[in-house]
Amino acid sequence: MVGLEQLLRQFVQYVDAWAPAYLLVLFRLAGLFVMAPLLGSSRIPRRVRGMLAGLIALGMAGGVREPVALPSDLASLTVALGGELVFGIAMGTTVALVFVAAQWAGEMIGQQMGLSIAQAFDPQFGGAGSLIGDLYFMLTLAVFMSPPIDGPAALLRGVDASLAALPLLSVGINQSVLDLLTDLLVAAAALAFQLAAPMLLTMLIVDVALGCIGKTMPQMNVMSAGLSIRVLAGMIVLIVGATVTWHVLTDALDDGLSGLQAYYTTPH
Repeated sequence: MVGLEQLLRQFVQYVDAWAPAYLLVLFRLAGLFVMAPLLGSSRIPRRVRGMLAGLIALGMAGGVREPVALPSDLASLTVALGGELVFGIAMGTTVALVFVAAQWAGEMIGQQMGLSIAQAFDPQFGGAGSLIGDLYFMLTLAVFMSPPIDGPAALLRGVDASLAALPLLSVGINQSVLDLLTDLLVAAAALAFQLAAPMLLTMLIVDVALGCIGKTMPQMNVMSAGLSIRVLAGMIVLIVGATVTWHVLTDALDDGLSGLQAYYTTPH
C-alpha cells in the first residue's frame, strides 16, 4: 500500500507539473485545427478534430523541456491561452491562403468559361462555389496531400519545432506577424492571377476573334455560338495546362511551408 500511495503521489505531481504545458500546447494546436487545410475542414466532425488535437497535444507536451506555470489571475490566463490560439490560427492561415488563391483562380476561370451559373454549396468556405473553383480546390488538396509536400505532417512538425524556438507563453501578435500575413495575402492574390492568366488570355483572344466574326458575318448569332466556343476553348486550356497548374501549386505550397517553418522556428 505504501508503494502504491507513493506511486500515485508521484503521478499526481507529474500531472500537476505538465498539465499547464499540455493545456497551452492544446490551444496552439486548436488554432491550427481551426484554419489549416484538411485539419480544419468542416467536413471532418468537430469531435474527431477535437480528439485528434487532444491526442497530438498529449504527445507534443511530453517534449516540452521545462515545466510551465500558468498565470494565477483570470485575465492573464485568458491572454496566455488566447495568444497560443492566435498563434496556431496564424500558422494555419499561411497555408490556407494558397487554397484561397486556387479558389479565386477557379472562380475567375469559371466566370470566363460561362460556368459560373452552375454553383454548388461548398462546406469548406460556407458558401456557394463554382464547379471550376471546386476543381481547383480539390487539385490543391491533392497536391497538399501528395508525398513531396505531405502537408498535414509538415504542419504538425512545424508546431512541434516552434515549441523549442518560441516557447509557451512567449508568443503573441506583433508587427512582424501582421507583416507576414499581409505579404502572404498579396502572394495569394498574385498566385490566383498566375493560375488564371492562361485562361484570361485565351478568352481575350476568343472574344477578339468572335468580335471580328460578328463584324464580317452579321447574320451569325455570335452570342449563342460564343458560349460553346468559350467552353470548348476553356476545357482545352484546362486539360493542356493541368501539368503546369500542378507544378505551380506544388511550388506555392512548398514555398509556403518552408517559409512558415523558417519564420516560426526562428526566435523574434
